[in-house]
Amino acid sequence: MLTRRNWLKAGVAAAAAGTASVAQAATGKAAPSRKSNINKTLPSETFDCVILGAGTGSLVTAIEAFDRGLKPVVLEKMSWAAGNSIFASGGIAAWGTDLQKAQGFNETKEAFRADMMKVSQNRADPALVDTYVENIGPDIEWLQKKIGVKFAKIRSLPWPLLHRMIPVDGQGLTGGSRLIRYLLAACDARKIPVRFNTKGLKLITDNQYRIVGVECLTDDGLKNYMARDGVVIGTGGFSANRAMLCRYMGGPLSRLVLRGSQYVTGENVSMTEPLGAMLVHMDQFHCGPIVENTHANPNFVIDAGTGLDVNCQGQRFMDEVFTYTQKSMATATKTAENKAYHIIDANWPRSEMAAKKFLGMNSEVIIANTPEELARKMGLKPEVFTKLFAEYNKALADGKLKEMNPPCSLKDPKPLNKPPYYAFPFQGGITATFGGPKINSKAQIVSNEGVPFKGLYAVGNAAGGLFFGNYIGGSQLGAATVFGRIAAADMASKHKNA
Repeated sequence: MLTRRNWLKAGVAAAAAGTASVAQAATGKAAPSRKSNINKTLPSETFDCVILGAGTGSLVTAIEAFDRGLKPVVLEKMSWAAGNSIFASGGIAAWGTDLQKAQGFNETKEAFRADMMKVSQNRADPALVDTYVENIGPDIEWLQKKIGVKFAKIRSLPWPLLHRMIPVDGQGLTGGSRLIRYLLAACDARKIPVRFNTKGLKLITDNQYRIVGVECLTDDGLKNYMARDGVVIGTGGFSANRAMLCRYMGGPLSRLVLRGSQYVTGENVSMTEPLGAMLVHMDQFHCGPIVENTHANPNFVIDAGTGLDVNCQGQRFMDEVFTYTQKSMATATKTAENKAYHIIDANWPRSEMAAKKFLGMNSEVIIANTPEELARKMGLKPEVFTKLFAEYNKALADGKLKEMNPPCSLKDPKPLNKPPYYAFPFQGGITATFGGPKINSKAQIVSNEGVPFKGLYAVGNAAGGLFFGNYIGGSQLGAATVFGRIAAADMASKHKNA
């Protein structure tokens, strides 16, 4: 029964709790009465730093920590390095490096920074952007000289990529997969332990709410991995966790086709949210084209700069000037099936090559000698394309493409009149999430009050705050490298191992 006396007692208790919360926000210290949540009955092993995940950010952190005199351990829940890095093309976005200058590409950090902010709609944390811009050049050199990474020739690409993406030479693999192999080899050379089949379940805190370890599930059961100097979460985002996607983005976007690893399931959120971590940009992600059945990626086709994009009814539904990211998002949100076709013909010099490439991957490409035949092969009435092609070609000839509905704003469009005609199917897919626990410029995770947790860091796509809306291609691997090295440096500066 709620009496007046009980109500007053509850009010006093709540006030005391509120005071403790304010004190924590002001001082960064938890209330003294908080108890450690460690299960002391479990077997335990202690290192200077415990790093979750075996992706780019985690492995960079481990290497830098070791080189600064720490004893790190890397814990990966799968039996191999199974994160998104192995699916990445492997470019790293940078400015002013010797590699770029050698090819005649010169850029100021101000221009690079301005575009990082622009692609994020000015919603990226400026301090994190500044940290990236200041460190990415030296970090490219570190990858070359310390890790032995070999980079391939830089190509000029449409904005915002331009000449900024320095590609890792994949040597028959994706550049990201090759990068992971370089980093694992560097860990092996340093004898840094990488423990597979070890899944982090819960962050361990001490009486002062400092993060001092991770309770993990291993092949032998539960085990505590204790950390003298810090725990680093490098588990990626939550792009493969349908429940989290639905929670933060809504039902339709939770059904996006997965473009990356099926094992990136949101430990960055599930492990830090109970502590009161500030979660930011949770509805933001990178969207790209994909063919679900074969995992083929037709981004270079739909970015051809010519051709039309139609839905399954053969109707245009977006401006063809959109980037592949925008086209993928439009397909996911404006078509009932989350499916579209890029229609193109032999006026595009790469059309035959593209068709052979995807057919060689057993991925669907519809080919026809007339618009009518193309429509029939797609299950449509022939007049659907005869009318659409005629309308498009006339608008092109009259200089009125922007008056079409929706407008077509292509800068150098070509007519659709040269057989064969091709229809390349694609769906909107999710590559990676941008949201997660907010970090500061030292890669420390911060609380809802903006206070950094002692001993807790996030790197790579596990961290939130740097990306929103879109990003310069290659800056995700770049950020994993930059903030991985920074997290290691901060832990080394606070090293407690006597």
